[in-house]
Amino acid sequence: MITNRIITLEDYNLLANSLLLDEYHKDTYPGFFYAEGTMCSVYSDEKGIVCFVRGKPIYNGSIAFIQLDIQYLNNSDGKRNLRVMLEGFPELEKLAKLNGFSGFFFESTAPLLRKFCVKRLGFSLQEDDLLVKIFQET
Repeated sequence: MITNRIITLEDYNLLANSLLLDEYHKDTYPGFFYAEGTMCSVYSDEKGIVCFVRGKPIYNGSIAFIQLDIQYLNNSDGKRNLRVMLEGFPELEKLAKLNGFSGFFFESTAPLLRKFCVKRLGFSLQEDDLLVKIFQET
């Protein structure tokens, strides 16, 4: 079962260590995930924490999107990472829609993550490394 909760200060060292070992985020400061005006959720499975997902609301007139940043505890643990995304992201999308958001976007240079998000989560690849998901009306 996948669970999520809001990040706490007790998560800081684990997050910091995962960032240092991550080829894509080794220069990211852990405080980025605690920044004012953002919200970070910690996703876990039966074995423990799998990833940190930071959301930052971006407003453009009457349209609101959430800019996502995802930090996996272990990029090589594909099975756990994919399971969290498949089970956790539909709930995240549902909550975002209930709160008036129109979609998600994030940047990634990780080929497997980009392919997975397009094929399995409904994102589209835009220019450069930008992935966008516009929520469907229900």
